[in-house]
Amino acid sequence: MKDMIGMMIVVARQFRRAGIVPPRDLVFAFVADEENGGKLGSHWLVDNRPDLFDGVTEAVGEVGGFSLTVPRRNGGERRLYLIETAEKGLQWMRLTARGRAGHGSMVHDHNAVTALAEAVARLGRHRFPLVLSDTVVQFLAAVAEETGYSFDTDSPTWKGRSTSWAPSPAS
Repeated sequence: MKDMIGMMIVVARQFRRAGIVPPRDLVFAFVADEENGGKLGSHWLVDNRPDLFDGVTEAVGEVGGFSLTVPRRNGGERRLYLIETAEKGLQWMRLTARGRAGHGSMVHDHNAVTALAEAVARLGRHRFPLVLSDTVVQFLAAVAEETGYSFDTDSPTWKGRSTSWAPSPAS
């Protein structure tokens, strides 16, 4: 998000310096929790301040306008303007550890903080299964079609890793 804010500020500053006056208002909305579904950010604005969007015909969000040049299956290259949705998710959890209270000067077994730290470390090492939403499957299939790479929805692996998808040459 910080990069996106920086890009928006640079555009606004460049417009000002160049004396560019757009034919309509440009609304820069900086919102919270884009990584968590936007319920407290963009959703809140739409539900509680729809007046801010009166007359708005376009919106550009984080990574808006990003393009990717990919090799074409028959040679050459093609520029794709990607629309990404639902490519990541999040899971909240509450961890509770029980044990004896401690202090650096009173080291003992069964310290709750140590148990909690070990649990967090195990979560960090765990490889959760890859779950592809319908929109992500459609996105990857479309990129595969453009590039000529194969994409198997039942086994979206790359270099033996099921935590990421990347192309492998089609046979």
